[in-house]
Amino acid sequence: MTKRLVVFALAATTFAVMPRNLKAADALCPLGNATLSGTYMLRGEGTIVGVGPVAVVGWLTYDGKGNVVTASMTASVNGTISTFPIAGPYTVNSDCSGSFEPSGQHYNFVVSPDGKRVNWIQTDPGTVSSGTEARLGLME
Repeated sequence: MTKRLVVFALAATTFAVMPRNLKAADALCPLGNATLSGTYMLRGEGTIVGVGPVAVVGWLTYDGKGNVVTASMTASVNGTISTFPIAGPYTVNSDCSGSFEPSGQHYNFVVSPDGKRVNWIQTDPGTVSSGTEARLGLME
């Protein structure tokens, strides 16, 4: 009887701990913000409601700590061209989803677990834009 109780206690302890272990192992981006680090080229397109089509290309540098530290974008908004810097905080969640908020704008994204690609969508009312980013060069 005592042997059964010991086996039952061990089994109960194993099953009680297992979900936490499985949850940690299921994290696609366990590095969080460090998943994004280095310089990425960016492209996107869409529409600003009531204004017209938008296309953007550029580059941005993630510091791996939750900040875009340098960036330069060139945009065509209904045929008007402008170049501008952007910067702001970003967050990468353990499921590889995240958000970026430069200069009052709002973006949601999904990053690949190796941090090489990002797919994003702007979430501000009145905009319909999305695009991709790809890391440049080799990571050390």
